[in-house]
Amino acid sequence: MRTKLFLLTLVLILAFTATQTQAFDGDRKGFMLNLGAGMGQGKLSVDSDSVDEMGFSSVFKIGAGLSPQATLYYTNRVIWWSSNDVSLTTGMSAAGFSYFISPEAPSFFFSGSLGIGVLSIENLDSESGFGFGIGAGYEFAKNWTIEAHYLNAKVLEEAGDSLSISNLAFTVSWFAY
Repeated sequence: MRTKLFLLTLVLILAFTATQTQAFDGDRKGFMLNLGAGMGQGKLSVDSDSVDEMGFSSVFKIGAGLSPQATLYYTNRVIWWSSNDVSLTTGMSAAGFSYFISPEAPSFFFSGSLGIGVLSIENLDSESGFGFGIGAGYEFAKNWTIEAHYLNAKVLEEAGDSLSISNLAFTVSWFAY
């Protein structure tokens, strides 16, 4: 089921991004690529108990600008962190959308995403489940953004117990368009 949902999401992204590709011409309309890094807080919640720590955060986006103010893309966001000497990775692969207030930099923007959240614990199997993400940022110079982003996903529900992840990350990104 999860594989089918992921494949459906990927097909929808490709269908929506089948616009004329204009790469790195300085206009947000057309092909776009975003690579970023920063810090964030990863959190693992089991029913009412939780564990959280700070860690390294990364963001990757690839897709298309539908207009100079709207982008549609595939995104992958991850935080690598550890608690009690156990390494954890929490993140999400998702279909995302961003809306920029202004058609040119500098500009504030808002983003949202829906996809599959993943929890990976050192030496154990990973768990995954449906989740969402929301964020806000600022393109402070052409091709450079800062962003605060929150994601949440329920990765396991079994015998009345639930396991969920959440990340709050702050990143600086190179945003090529």
